[in-house]
This record gives sequence, C-alpha cells and structure tokens, in this order.
Amino acid sequence: MLSKKNLFAVAALSLTLILAASAALAEDHEDHKKCFTVASLGGNYAIVGTYGANVAIALATRSLDGKGNLTGTFILNEPTAGSTTGARTLVTGTQVGTYTVNCDGTGVITRVLTAGTIVTTQEDDFVITGAVEKDGELIATSVQDAQRTPSAIVAGGIFLRRVWTRLP
Repeated sequence: MLSKKNLFAVAALSLTLILAASAALAEDHEDHKKCFTVASLGGNYAIVGTYGANVAIALATRSLDGKGNLTGTFILNEPTAGSTTGARTLVTGTQVGTYTVNCDGTGVITRVLTAGTIVTTQEDDFVITGAVEKDGELIATSVQDAQRTPSAIVAGGIFLRRVWTRLP
C-alpha cells in the first residue's frame, strides 16, 4: 500500500508530466501555425469601393499573380464637379502595382492609378477577412482595404475603402 508521502510524490510527478505534455503540444501547435503569404492572394477579385459617406462608388476587378504583383481596372461613379443638379460623372481607369502580405493576413498595396490625365501612386492597407485552406495553404476569399491618403479622383479629401470578393 502506498504511503501518503509516496502518493503525494506520484500525484506531483503525474501533474508535472501532464503540464509538460500540454506545453509541448501548445508549442508544437504554435510552430505549425498557418501563415498567409503573397500566394494566398493569387487570383481574380471583384471589388466594390465606397468613397466617404457614399459620395461615390467604384466597381473594379483586380488580378493578383500570387508573387506580389497586381493589375486592375475600375469604373467610378462620382459627383460632377460644380453641379447643382446632382449630376454624376463616370471615370474609368487602370491600376498596376505590388503587394506584401504578413503572416497574420494584413499587408500593404502600392499601386499606380491611371484615370485620364491623372497618374498617381497610392498606398492601401488591407486585411484578409475570409479564407479557405487548400492543399495545406491559406487562400484568401475576401479582403477589406483602406486607402492611406484622400482620393486623387474624387474631390474633397475623401477616403476610399474597398471590399474584395474572390472570383471562381
């Protein structure tokens, strides 16, 4: 029969082994955590951009090569400058640029925007808001971003935010 002293020693040793195993599993899990990469964004997206409090809206497509490069086109519906009747103007344009992705799904896009005579470089911060795992890799299905500076196209110091949806 075990004495109280031996029983205590066995219990303490068992508890120590359980805690060590739990710590090792947690550490092992942390080491194998899936990370987002530039490849996570590779694909084609439909994008809806909202300027300020719905002052203007952009409809766009963007293609990302999974290596950090992007291209895109857009159409923007904005107020006509100086109109007193609420007239609207449609502006079309293109974008080309690069992107980086952090392990946590955040990142930065640097792009050159061309719309008529306007050519400007813009930076956007983004976060991947939806993803699936395919062949052991995380693949973004939805993204949201925000432009760092006011719009170069829509007047009035208005900021742009976009919602992306991956196309099949």
